[in-house]
Amino acid sequence: MPSRALKYFPIAHWIRLTTRRDLARDVVAAGMVTVLLVPQGLAYAMVAGLPPVVGLYAAILPAILYALLGTSRDLSVGPTSIAAIMVAAAVAGAGAGAGIDPVASAVILSTLSGLILLAMGILRLGVLANLLSQPVLTGFSSGAAIVIMADQMRHFAGIELPTGLQPHEMLAYLGARAPILNLQTLLLGFAALALLVFATGSQRSGRKIHAVAARLAPIIVLALGAGAVALFGLERVPLVGSISARPPVLDVEMPGIAAWIALAPSAALISIIVFVESVSIGKYLASRRREYVDADQELVALGAANLGSALSGAMPVAGSFSRSMVSFNAGARSQISAIFLALFTAATLLVFAPLFSGLPKAVLAAVIIIAVAGLVNLRSIPETWRFSKADGASNLVTFLGVLAYGVEAGLVMGVLLSVLLYLWRTGHPNIAVVGRLPESTEFRSVERHKVETWPEILLVRVDENLYFANVGHVQDMITREFQSRPGIRHLVLVMSGVGFVDTSALRVLQVAIDTLREAGVTIHLADVKGPVLDRLRRTTIFEQLAPGQVFPTPHLAVTALTRAAEREKELIPI
Repeated sequence: MPSRALKYFPIAHWIRLTTRRDLARDVVAAGMVTVLLVPQGLAYAMVAGLPPVVGLYAAILPAILYALLGTSRDLSVGPTSIAAIMVAAAVAGAGAGAGIDPVASAVILSTLSGLILLAMGILRLGVLANLLSQPVLTGFSSGAAIVIMADQMRHFAGIELPTGLQPHEMLAYLGARAPILNLQTLLLGFAALALLVFATGSQRSGRKIHAVAARLAPIIVLALGAGAVALFGLERVPLVGSISARPPVLDVEMPGIAAWIALAPSAALISIIVFVESVSIGKYLASRRREYVDADQELVALGAANLGSALSGAMPVAGSFSRSMVSFNAGARSQISAIFLALFTAATLLVFAPLFSGLPKAVLAAVIIIAVAGLVNLRSIPETWRFSKADGASNLVTFLGVLAYGVEAGLVMGVLLSVLLYLWRTGHPNIAVVGRLPESTEFRSVERHKVETWPEILLVRVDENLYFANVGHVQDMITREFQSRPGIRHLVLVMSGVGFVDTSALRVLQVAIDTLREAGVTIHLADVKGPVLDRLRRTTIFEQLAPGQVFPTPHLAVTALTRAAEREKELIPI
């Protein structure tokens, strides 16, 4: 029983090893992260088109549930910018189309995302995190960050704007209405933005006091903004408005099944992003501790956290890189820190909620812009393109797709393109004719090295798994080589790069054995991996291969075949 508890509740292990000093570090780290979380929570809820207090609801029960089930010591789970913009897209799209209340839409998305993540965890589908490539994720993050920043201009402008506008549409809309923009919100918003930029830039000095000031800057700027509104009587500046100081509970009327069906595709995309974003952060921080993050257990923990967010009447949650890094650098030792963070956030909500009503939306918008600006990584596009044109294309298409068609459509475009490019790349694998390096047992490509070859033996190395999408290409290449080498009697397939052979490839190999035998050519295999050899032994391929053989290495294949050829010559009468 204890071992099972440690497996499903890693916090039990951390509690057992926690000392008083560790506990003190966790409490201090929780306090520092709370300072960052409160303005972020309010701001990210505003990004999602929800009441600001919903962002704080999403930071309490989800954090506790993840702390109980998660395998990362440092991951801070709660509202994030990427999840917020995806919720905003779903609320403005499928949610608005179905006439669903925004908060109800967010709760549905949290519930469905939680159920999807839990199901993936139970089915042990953590490996699916690898399907979302880094170039697609980078392009998506950069595009989504720009969409978020452009959307915040509505709060700088101080006028009502249509929802769901893309960046270029937002700029055009604001340009056409320049004469009626609210000068008070513009000045207040840009002043807050300037202060935050200055505070963020001061961190580069490396001085500890500047780093602390940068972390406190959002709270300080929000306080200054609220003070400026009250002191100078800025009546035209839109404020957050009244916030009820109540515990996070589900008190929204839920719609029927049609609404759930309409939001299901958005929830599936949110689940993928939540998982990949969170596991990436968790693995990065775990590597710095030389620890391990279990992707399947993370699915369960994140699923529970999102269901907890739904029960709180809040939006989907994920791991936050900025808050996780603050917790890590502050010396947090385990997820006990996250439990204290949830308690501090709940206390802030219950005690200081009335103070939030006077916060200017323009200043919160400035906090959002600074928080997401670091996600924009345009330099990755040319860098990735130079390394791999396929990955560069995935990065660029995802980025432009998000900007032009929205976050969901852009993400789908990037994933589809990366899958298609993967199929094309594996469907055209590198196939090399190889020979032996002089005075060596190593075999290399005849095009790249000066190697020894044999007139009656053709050695071909396939650097990819053999499956339905590429076996035709491999067959065509080998056929061309035979046409240019009429004296070949033995074909040796070097399978050092083959980790899998599917049924289609097996059938083609069986046909090739019979066809080449009629032409006087024998097929042999060399350097076959153990798992592939085991699968082939379950078939009749080796009976068909005879007199062809399976050799451990290309060197042994050449040695055996050349000796056999010499013995045949000795037996031929003169």
